[in-house]
Formats: sequence, structure tokens, C-alpha cells
Amino acid sequence: MFTFQTVFLIPVLLLVFSPSHAKPPNIVLMIADDLGIGDIGCFGNTTVKTPNIDRIAKEGAKLTHHLSASSLCTPSRAAFLTGRYPIRTGMASRNFYRVSLFVAAPGGLPNNETTYAEVAKTAGYKTALIGKWHLGWSKNSLNDFDHHPNNQGFDYFYGYPLTNMKDFGDDPRESLLLSIFPLWHYQLATMVILLIITTGSFYRMKMIRLFLFVFLVAFGSLLVFSVHYVCIIRYKDFNSLLYRNTDLVEQPIELPTLTRRLAAEGVEYLEDRSKDQDPFLLLMSWTHMHTFLDTADKFKGRNKHGRYGDALEEMDWGVGEILNALDRLNMVDNTLVYFTSDNGGHLEERSADGDVHGGYNGIYKGGKAHGAVDGGIRMPSVARYPPSIRPGSVIDEQTSMMDIFPTISKLMGAKLGNSIQIDGRNIMPLLSGNEKVSPHDFMFHYCGDEIHAIRYRPRDGTSTWKLVLKSPDYIPGKQVCLFVCSCKGAIVNDPPLLHDMTSDPSEKNPIDITKHQSIVKTMLKAMKDHQASILPVDYQLDVSKQLWRPWLQPCCGTFPSCHCIDQKYHGKFR
Repeated sequence: MFTFQTVFLIPVLLLVFSPSHAKPPNIVLMIADDLGIGDIGCFGNTTVKTPNIDRIAKEGAKLTHHLSASSLCTPSRAAFLTGRYPIRTGMASRNFYRVSLFVAAPGGLPNNETTYAEVAKTAGYKTALIGKWHLGWSKNSLNDFDHHPNNQGFDYFYGYPLTNMKDFGDDPRESLLLSIFPLWHYQLATMVILLIITTGSFYRMKMIRLFLFVFLVAFGSLLVFSVHYVCIIRYKDFNSLLYRNTDLVEQPIELPTLTRRLAAEGVEYLEDRSKDQDPFLLLMSWTHMHTFLDTADKFKGRNKHGRYGDALEEMDWGVGEILNALDRLNMVDNTLVYFTSDNGGHLEERSADGDVHGGYNGIYKGGKAHGAVDGGIRMPSVARYPPSIRPGSVIDEQTSMMDIFPTISKLMGAKLGNSIQIDGRNIMPLLSGNEKVSPHDFMFHYCGDEIHAIRYRPRDGTSTWKLVLKSPDYIPGKQVCLFVCSCKGAIVNDPPLLHDMTSDPSEKNPIDITKHQSIVKTMLKAMKDHQASILPVDYQLDVSKQLWRPWLQPCCGTFPSCHCIDQKYHGKFR
């Protein structure tokens, strides 16, 4: 029998427990650096232990056909954050300069671009980025922080502006520049000698006076030495920087403790959100597997893969720290956890002693910086979200890292304006099993500002087609370049190579293109339509925007000594 009080309480109870008042899901995204799909246990590796990444796959889904928008980190991460091809945001290069190499350079992700962190804030979320950024810093003046994570939607930032370079260790032989130009010192001396000879010839022909001869030689030598000073001698000091929001707290970074500090910051952030009960988006951007590879002593010598294997197991430990915190704080059931890499393993990466310091890309052809081959763009990706993803799921359909933007926007209840051209798609219906076919008809694989391949998933059948327009110019007899592969120097395939990626994921056996003319025609038309949608932008990776600017150089202390230590963790992890 209903009383007046009961009748009065019914709408109140319905209001309280209605879906509109359900707690919004938390988002934890984790991204590794240069991790190969063949490095991880759940993707077939039996020689290294990755139990925590494997756990996400066991309790959620493994994405076997998950693709990055680039085989290099800066453009890939720009696409990951915005859900847009790098060509749309100006983060695709039209020259050999394809990533950010200096903190004190004005190029970076334009702050008028919308990141998923900014979308999260519109939905009432707190946001944090812990770890690598690599999408620019200051633009016009020192510490204007135009490209800073705090200006791209992240309330809290603890990490480093650039990336973990070879130069950041203590071995003077380890240098990115020397890896690209192994004869750099000889080339440096040759430039100075040629400068003297050329200028001397003009002097002997009385085309210049003595004072001009001396000035040109002195100025030219100073310019050459300045490049050496900035790119070799002081590269670590000027670019190995650790920040807490906009405060420079450590210079250079103490690498052996960095992964443990990042994990500690992540756990602390989760604990804070457990206390205030606010929904959150946390991006853990791990240091590994980019070189310089340096780990805590307890992770050294644990497997047969040397420093690379040590770093991999340390990163997996960090992933475990985040997962364990979610368990302890009772956040598992209402949190989406996603793990991926920015690009494939770097096959050419070697230490100064010749040890392999790059990842393993499994059965897939090529690797980092190799344009459009799958070894560089097929990512070891897993996702867990108990309300929707069935444990042990395997998603073989083509998906993209750009899909995370619309997927989590939908989960957070955020509305995306029609003015933003989003290339990603909401893949939660695919992850949950409600849909069986990829939401992408086509994907376009860029190398710099050029499309090197097209992917096509027809709505019927099971095949995914890949049309390769350009291939890496490999060293004869090998599937590697000297250090990175050139986009402009790639081999033009005439006619293009067609692969059925379902039956030939290693891209070993091109199909006779004459037997599939309708498919090829459809793919080429889709490419033209896509290219027509690209609007002119300011290219952020042009040389003019990526050269070192002395007036943009951050310094902790008195220039040029530039040294400080993060006092929060000083001595804590020794």
C-alpha cells in the first residue's frame, strides 16, 4: 500500500539513481616511447616479462591492428592528443626535420588545437600529464609557455618538454647527432678547412681585403663551433629538463630514478582524486623505451636483452604501480585504462658499444621512422573498461590511436563541435562487441607531409587492404636505413604495391594489382577526397621553427651552468 511519503519519495529516488547522475568514468591513458609490438608478452614475446601490461589485456581487450598516425613520436603524439592527422595541425614535416630536437625552439602544437584534455575539462574533469611531452614549449619569449601542457588542457604537469635523448646519459660517446652523422668531427674540421681555403682564394684574387678575410674565417669558424657547442657539448645541459607545471625543478634529469618518480607522481595523483572524488583524466607518458636507457639497480641484468630489456621491465613495473593504485583505491570498475606506444621499435638504434637498444616489431615489416610500413605504426595496445569490455577480448579490426579522442569524449559525456575535423572514430562499440567491423573505411599513412600508403576496410568480407605508394629506401639486402629513413628519399612504387593485410600482415607478398582495379580505384579516390579536406596550416616542424634560439633557452640557476635538483625526490630513491 503506497503512502503519501512513498509517492513523494519515488521521483526523488529516480532522480538520484538515474543514469544522468551516474558517476562519470575516470580515464587513465598510458603511452610508451618507441616500444615495439613484439616486445610485449601478450603479443607473443616469451623472452621478457611484462605481467602488468599483459594483465590489462587479460582483464580487457588486446588490439592487434591499432595504428599510430606516424612512425615518429612528435607527429604521432600530436595526432593522439587531437584525434587529427598531423597534417591538419601543422605537426607534419615537409623536410628532413620531423621531430622537435630543442626545448628552445618556437615550433609546437598550436594552442588553438583542441586536445582531449581540454575536452575533459569542459566535462568537469581534472586532468594531468606525467612524463614526456615533446610537442613544443615557448614560442616568442622565454617562459611564455605557448605550447606548454598547462595551455593544452592539463591542470597538472610533471615531466619533461622534449624526450629522453641518447645524449642524456653519462657516456660522451652517446649522441643523437653522432648517430646520424658518425663522421661529424671530421666533417666539422673539413668545414673549417674548406672555409679557410675558399676565403683564402678570394683574398689571393684580391676580391676581398685582409680584414674581411679574417672576419669571414672567424665568423664562419664561430658558427661551426656554435653548432657543435649546442648540439654536442651542451645538448644534455640545455635539453634535459624536468618541470612541475611551469617550474623548472631539475636540470639535467637524473635518469636512473625518473621512472620511479613518474610512477610515484601518478599514484599520488590517483590518491588525491580518491579523496576529492572528482572525475579525472590522467596521461602517463613513460620515459622508456627511448634512449638513453638508464634504470634503477634492481632492474639491471634481469633478462637477456641487456639495457633495453631492463628498461622494458622497469616500465612494466611502473604500469603495475598505477594498476595497483587503482585496485587499492577501488577505482577499477569505473576507470578506462589504455596502454599504447607512440611508434614502433627503432631497429637501427645501437649503443656506443654496438648493443641493440631498439625494440622488436614482431612479424611486421620495418620500424620507427620507416614511413608507412606496419613495423613503425602498428602499436602494442591494450584497453580495460569493466562496464563495457569483456575480459580477454581480441580486436583484430583496424583502429587508430586517433580514436581515443572521440571514444573518451563520448564516455565523458562531452560534446564535440562540428567545427573540428576529427579523423578518429568512437571505437567503444567495437571494444564492447556491439559492432564487428572497424568504423574506419579508410586510413591514410603519412611520412612527413606525404601519404605513403592507404588502408581500406570494405564493409563486407574480412579483408583489410593496404596500397603502398612509397616504400623506405632501405640499405640493400636489409630492412633498415642508416639511422632514420628519409620521407622524400623513399622509393616510388609504380605501380603501387597492394597487400591483403589480413592474410599478409608482414607485407611480404604483393597482390597482382591488375586483378583488383576497382579496389585500387576506390582507394585512390578516397585519398584525393581526403587531401581535398586538408586546409593550409603553419608548419611547426620546419627548420625555421625548430632551430635553437638562445633567448628561449630555460636555465635553472645562472646561465650557462644551469643546474638544479628536484628537491621533492632528492635522495629518496637512491
